[in-house]
Amino acid sequence: MQVMKQNRQPSEHSETEAAKSICPKCKDTGWEFYIKDGYEYSRECSNGCRIKKIKSNKLQFADIPREFESLSVESFKTDCYSKVETREKAEMVKAICRNYINQFNQIKETGKGLYLYSKEKGSGKTRMAVSMANDIINNYMVSAKITTAIRILDEIKNTWNSNRDAEKPLLSEMQLVNDITQVPVLIIDDIGVEKSSPWVDEKFYSILDNRLISKKITIFTSNVRIEDLKLDERIRSRIGKMALPVQFPNESIRDSLARKENNDFLMQLIS
Repeated sequence: MQVMKQNRQPSEHSETEAAKSICPKCKDTGWEFYIKDGYEYSRECSNGCRIKKIKSNKLQFADIPREFESLSVESFKTDCYSKVETREKAEMVKAICRNYINQFNQIKETGKGLYLYSKEKGSGKTRMAVSMANDIINNYMVSAKITTAIRILDEIKNTWNSNRDAEKPLLSEMQLVNDITQVPVLIIDDIGVEKSSPWVDEKFYSILDNRLISKKITIFTSNVRIEDLKLDERIRSRIGKMALPVQFPNESIRDSLARKENNDFLMQLIS
């Protein structure tokens, strides 16, 4: 039986999309070749592909939520706060975070981070912390990681797989803790919601103490002040040394942001 082979030519649209996605100079490797005096040399792609690739990898490593990928400190909106006093406080917080980013090269030598807190959920703390991570990666190409206290604990527990060899869980846990300790910028979102226990306190103390000693930057967000964290006093003491407390307005802006985004989307659809 003869099998008919159908030749399917790529559509003009798919060819155009493929051409757009691949750099003609470096073929997305980050390096382009050129001839000089009869010899072939390589150099960094003049289209900036190598830098783009590094930034892309760092952003992927950071675990930034997709909805926050385009955020920056400068794009943080303060007009979403309904009261004059909360808008003024938000402006002050934004100025602090902006100056932190602008002076990051000097600050990173000290290892000093920020502790963004507000008793009101949805006040913009996480949004600002992620914005700072984006700016640090994009402006300075420094690796950052965003996580939560509960996620750190869950990941440590996940290394205790009973089906593994007895030695491997310990090594895996050590590697995980080491990775968390060594990342240049660590953002711990919602610290204080985890249930305290001697084991929890010991793990957090070990991680934070090592980061303090090695002058790694840690940025925290929380619904409580440092002194009100229901964690071991040693941990509160470490956080107090590692990060400057910055109080966010005690006002939720989730609903107002959602309304603004919906209004912007509506205008896009009817324009």
